Amino acid sequence: MNLLLLPALLAPLFPAPAPLAGPTQQVASELLQRTQLTVRADGVSEHKDERLGPAPTPGAQPLTSPGSLWTHTDGGAAWIAKAVSIGDVSGQVFAEYDLNNESVELLSAFDTDPPTPIWTDTTPLGTDFHMVDSAAETATHVAMDQVTIGGDPMTRQAVLRKYTSSSATPDWTYTFTPLINAAGKVSISRDGGTIVAAIMNSNTASVEIAVFDPNSATPLSYTVLPPGTSNSLRGWDLSSDGSTLYFTQSNVVHIFDVASATVTFTTNIGSGFDSHAISGDGSVFAYGRFNTMHVWERSGATYSNTFTDNLAGQVYCAQIDISDDSSTVAYGWYFYSPGLVVQVNAYHLPSAAVTMTDVINGMGAYQNLLSDIDCAANGERFAVGLWGDEGGLAEEVRVYSRSSDTPLLTKNLPGSVFDIDISADGQRVVSGSKSAHANSWGNGGQVDLVDVGGEDLMLRGAPRIGATVDLMIYGPSGDPTFFLSASTPQDPPLFFPAIGTLHVNRATVQITYVGVLIGGGEFSFPLANDTNLVGTSLYGQVLFLEPRLLTSDWLKLTYLP
Repeated sequence: MNLLLLPALLAPLFPAPAPLAGPTQQVASELLQRTQLTVRADGVSEHKDERLGPAPTPGAQPLTSPGSLWTHTDGGAAWIAKAVSIGDVSGQVFAEYDLNNESVELLSAFDTDPPTPIWTDTTPLGTDFHMVDSAAETATHVAMDQVTIGGDPMTRQAVLRKYTSSSATPDWTYTFTPLINAAGKVSISRDGGTIVAAIMNSNTASVEIAVFDPNSATPLSYTVLPPGTSNSLRGWDLSSDGSTLYFTQSNVVHIFDVASATVTFTTNIGSGFDSHAISGDGSVFAYGRFNTMHVWERSGATYSNTFTDNLAGQVYCAQIDISDDSSTVAYGWYFYSPGLVVQVNAYHLPSAAVTMTDVINGMGAYQNLLSDIDCAANGERFAVGLWGDEGGLAEEVRVYSRSSDTPLLTKNLPGSVFDIDISADGQRVVSGSKSAHANSWGNGGQVDLVDVGGEDLMLRGAPRIGATVDLMIYGPSGDPTFFLSASTPQDPPLFFPAIGTLHVNRATVQITYVGVLIGGGEFSFPLANDTNLVGTSLYGQVLFLEPRLLTSDWLKLTYLP
């Protein structure tokens, strides 16, 4: 192992690395070479083999291509993937299944196709009304469902479970006391430090909100709101910093301060839809109605309506999301008669302009509902899920740039999307769907993971202890390459002019000479079979020497059981 100081690598002068054992590096017109890494507790070793093939293009720097990473089907279990989320810096997918063989599953976003679940928890068997969420930055996940009591589907009890990726056994479980016939909701903050769950108590028409620390099943606060005029708990969104909860009770928007457990603002919107969102710091919220979409912004201790989009016809705003940085509102319209047309828009708050429009037309008898929408943290990308149409014209998974009417990526599925989630960096999108259209009788489903592409560093293979994974490196051909790794990230990241941004901890970084890169490099290495590693993380990035560049992308690898 060649361990060097990072400042030396980033300085204008850099000593040549010591030669490695093995065959001499050659780049001939018909000779290809593959280099593989073996990672052990004492360091990284290099192995090379060669074969005949076309010559690499000098200076080429390919990047990953957009497309599907994997598809996980029910495999005959007849479940429908109603609830999905992606977290742990886009490395983990969390899902809860509905209808048959109900369960919670964790999958690795790095896995090959088809993926093998990391673990499955069958505790939710027989439950209904499923909802999941994942912390964007950590391997923390939450699931909420409702247990039927006494065989009566209208008498249920809401149960919240908190997980980490280390085990299928929940860290803790919390059961709401009231027996209800209404909704339950749950969300988790970006850093995993705040969990907020709620039920609509249909016996009293009151919303009951519980706030949790991830380390305890005892609520930090439990708030029972005054009764509303109906048993409707429709809108629901937690700001990504965990400070502010948005929800609607009986068609009244409520802004709830999590720390003080108090309602700080309300406004009556007069109708109930599923189109509701709040920004990452709680400063902006939005909701949709028939023919209109409304954006409200905080000013002092109150909020005011600063933008309204109007659309004529038999249409309503079906879904909304707001980026964490408050820059972008992504929203979708559904023309409910005859139910074949949807329209997607993005509104950019700094410029006060609608920046894109895409109209999607279907054909046939099935309803082409816009079922979900989700924004990346910086608002530059967002994902849309559709039910799809009978004629197969409307692809159910769609990824957009806020500045283009044309999707960056689409995927046509066998059936309807019920839930969609985009990673905080806008790179990966997970969808949960049924194996047939929502309007048709049937069961079965799948979880799909797609990638927008354009990466220069990528991990393939679920990082289970004892497994072998592949590090995909894309950089200048013929470039000496170094792997930078640390157990913690660089916070905040460090920018080096003309080199790039460092994301691994500079103080504890381990630097290993990998070899001379030929076009895209694929390096396979085994992970130690050490149970003590489960739940710990490794942060990685690559440095090229000629020219001296850091990869734009970096990875977080959380060791899995």
